[in-house]
Amino acid sequence: MRTIDRKWLILSSVSLGTFMATLDGSIVNISLPKIQGAFGIGISTVEWVSVGYLLVVGGFLLPFGRLGEILTFKRVYLAGFVLFTLASVLCGLAPGAGWLIAFRAIQGIGAAMLQAMGPAIVAHTFGPGERGRALGLNAVSVSIGLSVGPALGGLLTELGTWRAIFFVNAPVGLLAVLWANRILPEEDAAEHVSFDLLGAALSSIGLLSLLLALSQGQGWGWASPLVLALLAVFAVCAVAFGIVETRARHPMLDLHLFRIRPFAVGNLSVVVAFIGLFTATFLLPFFLENGEHLSPLQAGLLLTPIPITQAVVAPFSGALSDRIGQRVPASAGMAMLVAGLVSLALLPATFETGDLIWRLVLVGLGMGLFMSPNSSAVLGSVPRPRIGTASGTLAQMRIDGQALGIALSSAVVAIRLPVHAASVGQAQGLVLAIHDAFGIAALIAAIGIVASFFGGSVREDPRQDG
Repeated sequence: MRTIDRKWLILSSVSLGTFMATLDGSIVNISLPKIQGAFGIGISTVEWVSVGYLLVVGGFLLPFGRLGEILTFKRVYLAGFVLFTLASVLCGLAPGAGWLIAFRAIQGIGAAMLQAMGPAIVAHTFGPGERGRALGLNAVSVSIGLSVGPALGGLLTELGTWRAIFFVNAPVGLLAVLWANRILPEEDAAEHVSFDLLGAALSSIGLLSLLLALSQGQGWGWASPLVLALLAVFAVCAVAFGIVETRARHPMLDLHLFRIRPFAVGNLSVVVAFIGLFTATFLLPFFLENGEHLSPLQAGLLLTPIPITQAVVAPFSGALSDRIGQRVPASAGMAMLVAGLVSLALLPATFETGDLIWRLVLVGLGMGLFMSPNSSAVLGSVPRPRIGTASGTLAQMRIDGQALGIALSSAVVAIRLPVHAASVGQAQGLVLAIHDAFGIAALIAAIGIVASFFGGSVREDPRQDG
C-alpha cells in the first residue's frame, strides 16, 4: 500500500472514531424523555445520562493524551474503541436508570480515549504541508455527528425503542475496531518512561469537580455548599497538580509547553471560541421554543446551519492554512464568530426564518474557518513526542469552553431575566436576557481574535511531510 494512500486511510479510521464519539454526545438527548418514562424517574435523574458522559470525557482527556505517548496512540485508540462499543451494548441492555448512568460513564472513558488520540494520530501522520487539510476533513466528522445526532436519535427511538440508539453502535463499532487494527501503523512503546499516576489523579479529580460545578451551578445555586466545595476541590487539585508536575521526572502534562506561544494562545482561543459557540447552541432552543413558541423539531432544524456550514468550510480552511499559515484564517474565523454572536444579540423578537439562518451561517462560518488552522498551529508547535499531550489538552479546552459557555449563559439569563421581565413581561424579558448573554459571549470571543492574530503561524519544514 503506497504511503500517500495509507495516510488517508488512517484519516478515515480517525474520522470514524471522532464521528461516533461526537454522535453519541448528541444522539442521546432527544431520547431522554423516553428514557425518563421507561424508568419512571425525574428530570434531575435522567439528565445524568448525558451529564455523566460529558463529565467523564472531560475528566480523562489529559491522562489519555499522555498515556498514548507512552503506550502508543494505536493501542490507546483501539482500547478506547473496544470499550466504547462494549459500553454501548451494556447501555442498551441496562435494567435500570442507575445502571444506564454507570454504563454511560464507562462509555465516556472510551470516548475520551478516542477524542484524545484522534488529533494526535492525524498530526503524527500528516506533515506541515497537509496537516491543516487533514484536520479540516476530520472536523467534518464532528459537524456531521452534531448534525445527524438529534434526527437519527429521534428516528431510532420512533421506529424501535430508546435502546436502539445504543445498539446501533455495536456493528459499526466492531467494523471500526477491525479497520483501525488493520490500517493504523504499529509503533514502539516509549521505553523507560513512567506514567504519572498522581498527576493524572489530581488532573481528573480537579477537572471533574470544576466541570460538575459549572454544569450544575445554576440548578444547585452558585453559592450552595456543594458547588463551593467542588470549586474548592478544583482549586486545591490545581495547585497540587502544578507542584507535582514541576517536580515529576515524567510529568503527565509538561507545563513548559505553555511557554510555546502558539500552543498557549491556541488553547486559550479554543476556550473562548467554544464559550461563544455553546452560548448560542445552548440558549437558541430556549429562544425559539419558549420565546418564539416553535416546536422542538422546528427549533432543531433551524439550528442545523451551524454544523452544516462548519462541515463545508473546515476542509478548505485547513488547506488554506497549509499554504499561507494559520494566523489569518484563524483570526478571521474568530472575527466572523464574534460578528455572528453580535448579530444574534440584535435579532428582533419577531423575525423571518432567513433573518436567523444567515446569522447562524455566520457563526458556523467562523467556527469552520477557525478550528482547523488553530488545531494545526497547536499540534505543530510542540515537539513530536508531545503530540499526544497537545492533542489531549486541545480536546480538554474544548470541553472546558463548552461547560463555561453553558454556565455563563445560564447565569447571565438568570440575572438579567427578572430585570427585563419587570418592565416588558416574562416572554419578552427572556428574549432580552438571551440577547444580553449573546453580547457578553461576543465580548469574550473577541479575545480570540487578538490571541489568534498575535499567536502567529507555526513555521515547519515541509520536507517533514510523511
